[in-house]
Amino acid sequence: MFGRLRNRLLLRWLAARIPGHRRHTLNMQSVFIMPTRFGVYFFVLCAALFILGTNYQNNLLLLLCYFFLSVSLVALFTSYQNFARLQIQARGVNTVYAGDEAQFQIQLSSHSHQQPAGQLTIRWWGHKHGIVVDLDEKADEVHLPRATYRRGVFPLPRVTFSSQYPLGLFKCWTHLDFAQPMTVFPRLEPASIHNVSYQQSNGNGATLVAGQEDFDSLRAYREGDPIARIAWKSLARGAEPTVKTFSEPANFNTRLIINPVSQTLEKDISQTAYLVVELTRRQQPFALQIGPLHYTADTGRAHRDKCLRALSTIGTQV
Repeated sequence: MFGRLRNRLLLRWLAARIPGHRRHTLNMQSVFIMPTRFGVYFFVLCAALFILGTNYQNNLLLLLCYFFLSVSLVALFTSYQNFARLQIQARGVNTVYAGDEAQFQIQLSSHSHQQPAGQLTIRWWGHKHGIVVDLDEKADEVHLPRATYRRGVFPLPRVTFSSQYPLGLFKCWTHLDFAQPMTVFPRLEPASIHNVSYQQSNGNGATLVAGQEDFDSLRAYREGDPIARIAWKSLARGAEPTVKTFSEPANFNTRLIINPVSQTLEKDISQTAYLVVELTRRQQPFALQIGPLHYTADTGRAHRDKCLRALSTIGTQV
């Protein structure tokens, strides 16, 4: 409980100190710097050398102590200057299905004539592990993976950037909020999608409503064809198995209906999302109805994403 309260207060303080923006230029307002564990041991060594040199009046030990302190001061300023050269911009996060791994695209650049050097560690807020980028290789764009577990539209957490350049004595870091939402489409659950004259309903869940078709021709039977389409009369006469094919009328539309208060809502959403993807792949126009909310019949990728986004936000706060 104390940890959650501390985390909440820290995030509130960071929101006031480093507000969310799509692009961040690091400066004294947003950069924090502290000695690393190795740096603490280094200063303990300097203190020991100073005590020994003073007690035994050994000028060589004192000179070595002052030299180490001078090196640490140079490392302190170099560490900050190198880290503060970074300019970081969010390029967006790809839309995925629940259970897949999203990729947050981040562009790294420098706002000065000198490029930052060393290794840069990038991780999500609160995570111990992340990715390591070698700034000497001039990596312009990096991808930070983000695991997804459920559908919805979520704000991305802060991203922690840190560096221990040049000597590992000091650690510079920052926690940046890019004010980027992440859309996670519903998990796809395969559902039977028959010919459009077939009407399938699972009670309070997703329903596939279709128009009528006109008989077109017969073709040879292929494994997986619906049994209802087999021409049984010709088969009874000893002919090879054939299947009836139908042509769609010009005004045909498919309507997917989902009840947002269904007891099997998550399963219905997953199956409806699968039908949305399948109908789009077949380039077949379809409409979507979610309770009182209607989406007119259309086709194409934009219509698919609009319907999937609507399905992903059922019962959630956007």
